[in-house]
Amino acid sequence: MVVTVSFVAPAHSADPDVDYIELAALLVRDGEYERAAAALADVDLGAEGVDLIKYHTLDGMIALSGTPSRPADAVAAFQRSIDAGQVEPSIYLFMAQAQFGLERYADVLKTLNLPAVRENFANLPSIHLMRIQAHWLLGQHDLAFQAIAAGQRQFPANTQFLRRQVFYLMELGLYQEAAESGRAYLSRSEGKVEDYVAIGAALKRSRQAQQAANFLETARLKFPDDENVVKVLASTYLDLNRPLAAAELTYQAALSNPALLVEAAELFRRARQPVRALMLNAQIRDQSAKLKQRLGILVELERYAEVAAMEPAMLRAGLGTDQEIRYALAYAHFKQADFAAVERNLQVLTKPELFRKATELRKIMQDCGGDRWKCT
Repeated sequence: MVVTVSFVAPAHSADPDVDYIELAALLVRDGEYERAAAALADVDLGAEGVDLIKYHTLDGMIALSGTPSRPADAVAAFQRSIDAGQVEPSIYLFMAQAQFGLERYADVLKTLNLPAVRENFANLPSIHLMRIQAHWLLGQHDLAFQAIAAGQRQFPANTQFLRRQVFYLMELGLYQEAAESGRAYLSRSEGKVEDYVAIGAALKRSRQAQQAANFLETARLKFPDDENVVKVLASTYLDLNRPLAAAELTYQAALSNPALLVEAAELFRRARQPVRALMLNAQIRDQSAKLKQRLGILVELERYAEVAAMEPAMLRAGLGTDQEIRYALAYAHFKQADFAAVERNLQVLTKPELFRKATELRKIMQDCGGDRWKCT
């Protein structure tokens, strides 16, 4: 059972000369929520003259902003403050924040539409943004866009409304419109790296791959160390059938993040650069990923003797249950005319397509008979 701070019993005798409510207020202003809660715990709620309005307000603020946040306790405390006679309009802003934390978005809108809020906080962009988000999360998309338009009219210098519009359009799959709004947003704002990534992705998804690449190259100059920019740009170059450009980008990022070596090697393979792919593959630390990728590259190069020689390492790495790998090993042994090794790997295959291939391979081996050189 969760208990609010209001009902925590004092751990020691309170000093009658200390105003614990005022002390808690000072601590809340300093962000010392745990100490503020301890101060409130020393308040005797039955004493004469206790400021219950302030007490419950502070109790709610501690519940809302403390670690961890307790929005349900905050809502209850703010309501007790209102019931006790709280008339300060900001109590409703705190209430709306707590309701938002509980995902009670309809209640958020009701709170924000109260006269006390509309009359006193109409000039706060954050209130409008909260209203927009509440509409959106309730699935009221038209109302959200109407609220965005109203916010842009009221706060023309605030670019957060346009930024919100960009991401909402993306959520709806309207990538062309999102890209256009995104460019308008960045023409008026410095923009964060995630903004550039999102807008570049929107251009890509709206089938404007070349424009996306140009845009993301600009983003890469602005944020040279950001991995997400590189990933989206590399993906865009693949859409443009430029795997080598994608590979070079990913390789540069892999110098800082070795986890990208697998992806970089694969891109060099797709770019028909097997030597570079194998060089990067040799640097991969994850043995399973390294061996699987190396096998694929060697099969593509028809270097079957090397593939066959990988079998012990594959089994040591626990890859013996991967039926695709076992068929690749079987085929490599087949090309080496080692029929016993072929059968050793074929006998574990149960997947329909691989089982069919195994049957065909066995038939070919049977047809070769004693002339095994015919099978290589």
